[in-house]
This record gives sequence, C-alpha cells and structure tokens, in this order.
Amino acid sequence: MPGNGRRILLVEDESLVASLLENSLIANGFSVVTAGNAADALALVDHFDPDAALIDIALGDGPNGLDLAHIFHREFPWVALLILTKQPDIRANNLAGSELPPGCGYLRKELVRDAHQLFESLESVFDKQLKDVRHDTDPARPLAVLTKAQVEILRLIALGYNNDSIAEQRGVTRSSIERSIIRIFRALEIETHGDLNPRMEAARRFMFATGIPERR
Repeated sequence: MPGNGRRILLVEDESLVASLLENSLIANGFSVVTAGNAADALALVDHFDPDAALIDIALGDGPNGLDLAHIFHREFPWVALLILTKQPDIRANNLAGSELPPGCGYLRKELVRDAHQLFESLESVFDKQLKDVRHDTDPARPLAVLTKAQVEILRLIALGYNNDSIAEQRGVTRSSIERSIIRIFRALEIETHGDLNPRMEAARRFMFATGIPERR
C-alpha cells in the first residue's frame, strides 16, 4: 500500500473535504488525524508524531496554512510538508511571508486528478524531490506573467480601491500606480480602448483566477 503506515496530520477546516481526504488516505495505508485549524494541529504533534502534514491555506480565524508550514519547518523540521489548496498563486492571498518554507510542496486541488497523484506527491516531499509538486511556480498558472507587486495592485483593484488609495497603501505615488496598472494591462493583454472597461476586466480576471479577495 502507498502509505505503509506512515502518519499524516491533515489540516483542513472544511469538514467534507477533510473527511474525503482522510478516508482516502486511510484506505491506502496511511494513519491519519485531522485538525481544523493551526492551533489544533500543533496540539496534536507531540501525541501523534506525524511523518508529514497535509495543509490547506485557508483555515479560518487564526494562523493560516502558510503560517503553520513555517512553524513546522522551524520547530519540527523532520515533518514533510505539503500544501493542498484551491489557490493557484500564493501571491494573491496578501499573506505576510507568503513564500513557502524550504522543502514544502504546493498542490492545487483542481490539478490533483486522482488519489494516487496525491500519494505520489507525498512520496516526493518525503524524498525532497519537489519538481512536480510546486504548482505555485507553474509558468502556465493564472497571473504567472505578473510580478508579486503587480499581483498585489491587481488584488487591490479587485477590492474596489481607487488609485489614490492603492498608492497610499503601497507607499508610492499615484503616478507610479498608474504606470503599474498600464503594465498590468499589457501583461494580461487587456485592450485599453476596446469595448470592455480595462480596470473591470483586470479585476474579473483576478477573481476568476483566485476567488473574491477579502478585505483584511
């Protein structure tokens, strides 16, 4: 069996998703415990002693999945880490320290075709072979043509902020934001003189790719 009794700490706040993943992992030879948030996950570590943690990014109130992955990397470096999320690009979350910790895999849920692909991805993070388990660096992912700063500006546009407000939040001038937005339109190949409002079209593409952003 793929699991060979290895212990997986599953961190997922959606109960249905957690149940489906847990059942699939157990059926394939893994030992699994599930936590719905970061605090519960950390409380389980000493008792369960996981070999790997399978973590969603969105965990409700409190630390998110990236926060938790960094805590694991710092305090429990022997635990293999795999993020499993709906987000195609972690830059779109506006999360502090949005870089993955070293050795952590990143899978987009919609690109995991079957359970065996997930098991193979777990094997890859166990073996520190991350080439095929870093969907966050896939050049074909939505918004890949944008820089981190451009993604953040696009997120603020999608939230409805005007250029003055975006400039204030970014600590730059309005004219700098206006130039950045023009470059965003060019990168996304959005016509500025066509039938569509380019700002609305840019916001639509952000929300299509990442979901509706939340004001923090």
